[in-house]
Amino acid sequence: MCSRVWFVTDRRISQEYPQVQILRALKERCAEEDVEFRSCLMDQIVLTISEGQLGLRVEQELVTSYPQVVVVRVPTPWVQSDSDITVLRHLEKMGCRLINRPQAILNCVNKFWTFQELAGHGVPLPDTFSYGGHDNFLKMIDEAEPLGYPVVVKNARGHRGKAVFLARDKHHLTDLCHLIRHDTPYLFQEYIKESHGRDVRVVLVGGRVIGSMLRCSTDGRMQSNCSLGGVGMMCPLSEQGRQLATEVSNILGMDVCGIDLLQLNDGSFVVCEANANVGFIAFDQACGMDVAGIVADYALSMLPNRLTRKMSLLSVVSSTSETSSEPEVCPVPTGGGSLPEAVCNMSVGSTSSESDPELAEPSQPSPHQASAPDLSDLPDPAYNFNTILANEIKLLTE
Repeated sequence: MCSRVWFVTDRRISQEYPQVQILRALKERCAEEDVEFRSCLMDQIVLTISEGQLGLRVEQELVTSYPQVVVVRVPTPWVQSDSDITVLRHLEKMGCRLINRPQAILNCVNKFWTFQELAGHGVPLPDTFSYGGHDNFLKMIDEAEPLGYPVVVKNARGHRGKAVFLARDKHHLTDLCHLIRHDTPYLFQEYIKESHGRDVRVVLVGGRVIGSMLRCSTDGRMQSNCSLGGVGMMCPLSEQGRQLATEVSNILGMDVCGIDLLQLNDGSFVVCEANANVGFIAFDQACGMDVAGIVADYALSMLPNRLTRKMSLLSVVSSTSETSSEPEVCPVPTGGGSLPEAVCNMSVGSTSSESDPELAEPSQPSPHQASAPDLSDLPDPAYNFNTILANEIKLLTE
């Protein structure tokens, strides 16, 4: 039987770094392994049910040979269950092995849905409230008082750190209520003060931790997203952190994902978010990895005639991350000089503040976000990022 792998993505994100790199890696691996490969966009697929049987057409062509494995990249915050998920369900019901599966993607479409799935499994989570309907935000100001202030407020479908803000008090929250968009619900979440401006991004493929990156904000904001100007640095992860990220991935049913963890004063972690369509441009840069290549290797390992083969690359990466020592920290500049290039180059995307409520449609991300920020936009060089990062690395490994 001829082996076939497809790559399916959304036109809106097809030119972004993760999709371009996964497409590249899949083409290379499939050519090397003599596997038939095809790439298509969601809006090119037509679903059919003819004579009681499921079928497919792509660009007016009847598909007669279906893929065994389909690698999926869809913009999770914009996924519509009656369109994108319908396509993925159709492929799954035809016997295709999807990476990630439709239900796993749905588990991460809405941040509160993610917490609903994780609740009851002993996973440490910040206390979180949400509501039904689109007009009950004002009512929740009173209902969420047990969470205390300041309180974190997030759009349930927000992404890349957008539509997330920290409300100082009830009056602040009431004022913001009149500015934010109410097209989707918000969630109210306990503020983890000790993790303000930093988190740990853990990337997993096939249920294995392939690496972890410490992310820190550079301007004092709560969010540490590299797409908002935060900096990332490879860091080892404690066994509790590894087990927690793996457990979250398994509960949510994800093959490829990013788990964001917040660290408490005692060194333990709580779950912040889970990402089914994880971005990895900053991760690749910080950790010196090729996530797309690992995803492609995993996809080919899931072909029916290869399920017994060991994923040597994943095993090597996993064992390396388990035994890695404290990463080397760039020397601190003296005399008020510029930040080291190695640190600056880990900052990806705009440094403009997104902690204010989102007032318009999210802008299309640029495929060239890997460029380093203008140093004039960064805080005073005396603000010692390297010392901060080194201290955080020490905390993570103690």
